[in-house]
Amino acid sequence: MRVIESSISGKYQLIGDIHEADCVIGQSFGACEHEPGLVNGQLANYIASRAIKNLPLLLQSEIAESLPDSVRRPALVINGQPSVSMGGELDTWSVLSQAREYMTENSLNQPLIVAQAYHVGRVALQAMRLDMEPIVHYGYPRDFDPESTQWWTRNLILWSIREVPGIAYLKLKHKL
Repeated sequence: MRVIESSISGKYQLIGDIHEADCVIGQSFGACEHEPGLVNGQLANYIASRAIKNLPLLLQSEIAESLPDSVRRPALVINGQPSVSMGGELDTWSVLSQAREYMTENSLNQPLIVAQAYHVGRVALQAMRLDMEPIVHYGYPRDFDPESTQWWTRNLILWSIREVPGIAYLKLKHKL
């Protein structure tokens, strides 16, 4: 998978068959002071609108908070302080690591990864690094959130400025 190309173009590779998924991991994108944020609402709507069988939902809190009341409650809500620009706090790796623990305890290994289009390629590669067999479907949101407190999720230019060197950093840290 060409992770840099995917992170700049938003054109990601579909992986696997959604019908083989045994759980759903919802990875948030951006953070806001007092609300889940634009893209996280879109990710929640994606989960709500898909005919995802009764799979356990392992969701970052911003997505869980945005789910319509008609959607079943998540099996796992992943909470924490949003990631800072140099990583740390609740970054993608931390979310996937917490999901991995739940999955191991429940004999799960094929998560449907739900993430923003420019982000999902890296999320899938990091999931593979944690010995998951991720499934990536079509139709993920492509928006950025101009109100996000995470500056790199406000627009494509800022995303590219952070993500491209970030990919090299993650490779050095064996998280990609």
